[in-house]
Amino acid sequence: MIMIENIRSLFVGIALAVLAFLQPIEGELKSLMIVFFFNFLFGYLSGMIASHEDFDIKKALRCVAEATVFFVLCCAIYFVGQMKHQPDGAMQCVSFVTYVVLYFYALNILKNLKKIFKKGTTPWQIVAFFYYFLRFKFIERIPGLSEYLSISRD
Repeated sequence: MIMIENIRSLFVGIALAVLAFLQPIEGELKSLMIVFFFNFLFGYLSGMIASHEDFDIKKALRCVAEATVFFVLCCAIYFVGQMKHQPDGAMQCVSFVTYVVLYFYALNILKNLKKIFKKGTTPWQIVAFFYYFLRFKFIERIPGLSEYLSISRD
């Protein structure tokens, strides 16, 4: 019993140390958590409402796996930056990755919301406008994004 308690205390201590180390990127990680939650929620709702699909554990696990990849990527970038004694560069890189993820997942969320709302209603029109703006107008302001999107379709 004492051995189990010691192992538990060790794991709690390690987890707290990792959380303390990652505290500077807490805002980015929270942002990712929120966008992945909404992506999961609206993806599930759009499948249920628009396609009359039941809950699919494979799709849910894929969503969790994708989120995990981006969390690990951000943590790894921050860790490498800290080890290279370049915390500002690491923060900038993590911030860039976060904004890219937020952009693409926001598009996916809006696409799912368009499926949820009835076409022609006010909520659908608002979501459709935001989707149009982010998908076609916003990318003109980001250097290289429109070029990438035209290449990535191939």
